[in-house]
Amino acid sequence: MRHAPRILRAPAGHRVIAALASPLVGYLIARLILELVTLPELPVYGACLTVAAVLGVRAWAARIDLSRNDALRVYNTLVSQSISRSSVHRVTDNGRIEWRRGGDRPTRSLSETLRPPWWAFGTAATTYARNREELRSWVRTAGRRPDGQPAA
Repeated sequence: MRHAPRILRAPAGHRVIAALASPLVGYLIARLILELVTLPELPVYGACLTVAAVLGVRAWAARIDLSRNDALRVYNTLVSQSISRSSVHRVTDNGRIEWRRGGDRPTRSLSETLRPPWWAFGTAATTYARNREELRSWVRTAGRRPDGQPAA
């Protein structure tokens, strides 16, 4: 049995605030650079605001894509990565995905979709808990055959 493609996202309000705050932070960083170093203003503002706009778009688009059968794709503001479903060790309550690369120690990756930001003060905690539980459920079905029996 194939599951329908699923995409886990943080609440829209949290993603909007993160996306809109990014250009403001970029502007403040540009101001700081101009205070510390003598550089032409226009290129500094242009570079900082361009990077901030790209990060804002990525903050808005942060998600976990569960549509592939063999791997999940984590899209965060700074980094995107694919993780094999069978290598996922666990999903912790603090929003980390623990997975193994071969026989090494578990690698921990934070996901913005599984953990509320510090400035949210616990709002929408049920959405983040539901996202974590849905990911755990998806990982548990990794070793199942189409007839519902565990794989050998």
